[in-house]
Amino acid sequence: MGIKRIVITKGIFLEKELRLLVSFDERDIPLDIINLDNTHVGEIYLASVEKVLNDIDSSILKLDNGQKGFIENKKLNPDAYVTRHSERKTVCQADEFFVQITQDKKSTKPCSCRFLASKPEHQVDFIDYYINNFADSDYEIISDIPEIIEKDLPVKAYVDDSVSLWQINDLTKILDRAISKICHLKNGGNIVIEPTEALTVIDVNSGKNSGKSSFMETNKQAVNEIAHQIRLRNISGMIIIDLLKVTKEDEQELIALFKEACKDDISTISVHGFSHLGLLEITRSRSFSGII
Repeated sequence: MGIKRIVITKGIFLEKELRLLVSFDERDIPLDIINLDNTHVGEIYLASVEKVLNDIDSSILKLDNGQKGFIENKKLNPDAYVTRHSERKTVCQADEFFVQITQDKKSTKPCSCRFLASKPEHQVDFIDYYINNFADSDYEIISDIPEIIEKDLPVKAYVDDSVSLWQINDLTKILDRAISKICHLKNGGNIVIEPTEALTVIDVNSGKNSGKSSFMETNKQAVNEIAHQIRLRNISGMIIIDLLKVTKEDEQELIALFKEACKDDISTISVHGFSHLGLLEITRSRSFSGII
């Protein structure tokens, strides 16, 4: 399912004002929740090389907004630098060039960048980047924020003062579910999502459904919901999933089902299979900053 409707609005959640982009598919199921005040993805900056990491053939950058960036040296084109300090080396400290942020920073890790041969004539922001890279051709944008309505995009202005755009889309309820530790399945089971500094652990439980249907049926519901939740919550890095115990043949079916459920994810997901302990191991590329 692709992105069909994009709501850009602001409201109060947990006593803090949030300016959000929330996308929905054709069934009106939320796909992405992006805090526009937290993300810098898509923005373009002049970067100065702060440190060359020869051991991994990459560089740490200092962007002109004060942030730290990261880029692989093989993606650089010295002929397009703004400032170059060596004709023999691909990159040196204090070399300057334009970059676009492709992944927000996570914890102490810098944001990831891609090299630009020149600075575009028009400033690109996250909304432009998101629409150009992820939205379907027949997408619709609805907003009640003046600066969004004025953008050179097909934005439908929401002007009803009797009820807010935030309320119409029930964004408080969507956010409550997106930060909740427990997510309930239709058959009575549940999944428990536990983020840690190093990885995210997801546990699948039969819950109230114990004895009413097979472990495999609960697992099938769980992998579909997990695929949805890791995208909705912007979970990245290593993810370990403890599914209910099934046969090796059933494990392969669950891997195939999970890959199918993740095929429309806007981040890259790698499914590494089941470990010797029966845990499904996956990784998801870092994308946007968290909601809160």
